[in-house]
Amino acid sequence: MHQVELTADLREKKGKEANKKLKANGMVPAVLYGREKDNISLTINAKELSKVIKAGENAIISMTLSDNMQETVILKDWQLHPYKGKILHADFFRISLEESVEIDVPIETVGISPGQKTGGVLEIPLREIKIRALPLQIPDKFGVDISHLEIGDIIHVKDLQKNEGITP
Repeated sequence: MHQVELTADLREKKGKEANKKLKANGMVPAVLYGREKDNISLTINAKELSKVIKAGENAIISMTLSDNMQETVILKDWQLHPYKGKILHADFFRISLEESVEIDVPIETVGISPGQKTGGVLEIPLREIKIRALPLQIPDKFGVDISHLEIGDIIHVKDLQKNEGITP
């Protein structure tokens, strides 16, 4: 599990016009919520946020707010502009390293199956698995070896390698 650092400023002005000005200055509006605390409107540097997204969907983020308050969070959601690809908004969720969280972990196939080599098509109906685990035990992804699959073979979630402390 990756751990990254991110700095955020408290956002005073809200609304469409205020957000346009933020985006014009390379900033992204965001919100921090969860753990029975009040929601906080934030402003984050777009380049820093891009680095966090590239670190992995389930990276644990140590967020420093402008009032020197520290929060441990995960990036829950973000929206991209449909054709410009710019980040429009981000949602962060507060977590505790001592409490398990429910989170989606991507599934990644490894290898090429003999079935594919003979003209078969690999169908992947499930691209991620919802798990419950302590934040530091969350894997970046589940790797599934498909190099042994013949045409008609199936892999179920129950067949995946389970890490200790993770509940599907």
